Amino acid sequence: MNQTYYTIITKQGAALLANATALGVPLKITQMAVGDGNGKIPKPDANQTQLVHEVRRAAVNTLFVDKENPNQIIAEQVIPESDGGWFIHEIGLFDDKGNLIAVGNCPATYKPKLAEGSGRTQVIRMVIIVDNAQSIQLKIDPAVVLATREYVDDLITAKMTAHEKSTNHPNATTKSKGFVQLNSAIDSNLENQAATPLAVKTAYDLANGAVKRSGDNMIGPLSIKGQPVLTKYSYGIGSSYVLGDESIDETKNQYSGFLFTQEQSQGNKPFDYSHVMRSAMDDSFADIAIDILSKRAKFRGVITDAQNPAYSGDYSWTEFLTTQNISNYLPVGIPLPWPQMTPPAGWFECNGSTFNKEDFPKLAATYPHGFLPDLRGEFIRGWDNGRGADPDRGMLSWQFDAIRNIYGSIDSVVSGSANNIGNGAFYTNGFIWGAYALSGNPGGSHQSLVFDASRIVPVAHENRPRNIAFMYIVKAE
Repeated sequence: MNQTYYTIITKQGAALLANATALGVPLKITQMAVGDGNGKIPKPDANQTQLVHEVRRAAVNTLFVDKENPNQIIAEQVIPESDGGWFIHEIGLFDDKGNLIAVGNCPATYKPKLAEGSGRTQVIRMVIIVDNAQSIQLKIDPAVVLATREYVDDLITAKMTAHEKSTNHPNATTKSKGFVQLNSAIDSNLENQAATPLAVKTAYDLANGAVKRSGDNMIGPLSIKGQPVLTKYSYGIGSSYVLGDESIDETKNQYSGFLFTQEQSQGNKPFDYSHVMRSAMDDSFADIAIDILSKRAKFRGVITDAQNPAYSGDYSWTEFLTTQNISNYLPVGIPLPWPQMTPPAGWFECNGSTFNKEDFPKLAATYPHGFLPDLRGEFIRGWDNGRGADPDRGMLSWQFDAIRNIYGSIDSVVSGSANNIGNGAFYTNGFIWGAYALSGNPGGSHQSLVFDASRIVPVAHENRPRNIAFMYIVKAE
């Protein structure tokens, strides 16, 4: 390079700028340093990571893009009168991590300080050329830097120009500021006028007299379409109504949707006392009835002649199956396995105990002799009922354990042989010598033949299949 004084981007700075461009995260240049080059004017080197001899480092005062060349970034620093006493031969720009981004040299300039008897404010300007100015964040901290006179003049000029342009105020809109007209109406739909205090007070008074969303008491009656609602006996609220075979008086629930059926209701009433909710369209409807005493619920849907000419007139109710009423659908006395050591309320353990037939008439109808079967440690078997697989059995009869007969035969025992003549469950336990007549010849030997089923299958004190232990219980009522 033939130039004597110039600025270059360091290799480290070039890499950081490239990374900032690739990631879209601008590089933050925050500080500028000056040095005396150890008494010489050094040539900038791209491999530099610091100045040759740094004498001062401080925050950058201004950092902006050149108006004439958008690829040039101009950085300025103001050195006050109080700093100095050295020559300025080299300049460096650093990022917020302390990395040297650009380095340059300049003609020898002595910066005196006020204590020497002569002082001045020195402005250092450094220009760097980049491919993409967007990769550098043009932001400084005004609280820690000094402003140049030119910077202050430019800022004042810009503010004054903006103020002069703003004196010709347009009308305000929902998107921009401007003049606005006051309006005392409380029913206006205009968006470019402002409410007066009178309008605000009028709206407040109306809201203050209205019913709040919570924590308020209504003094007067509430009406919809001229009819009182939410008061006793209006539209089914809190009133008693006799439900006929299929009809519900729509004039009593067209707003609330609730009716209360009396015990004297005839026909297909859901419960003796129940709340009924109806959803209707034309002359077809769907009802849900709730009995809060028994925690049961029923429903029915009716599509009348107008929509379904083939409708048979079925107004019967169907009950919902819930955790509260599921026991209603289990027959009293049916044994069920239970995984706890104590039966639930309303159930007995099948342990052979007696029960009071007068207190539990439904259970007595299933077990008329007055005691429960003892199913502790027992298996339940299906009643043969004439099939022939388990004949001659009565209902609830008890049966001992048994197995199929195991049989076999032995053709002969060879005297003096060491061979084991048994197999499977049979085995020999060795020779026995003695006066045992074999084919009429006394003095021979014989072997003892033993039967042991454990050599083939698992054995225990009973016959059983694989199993898991549960407590058998019965519903008592």
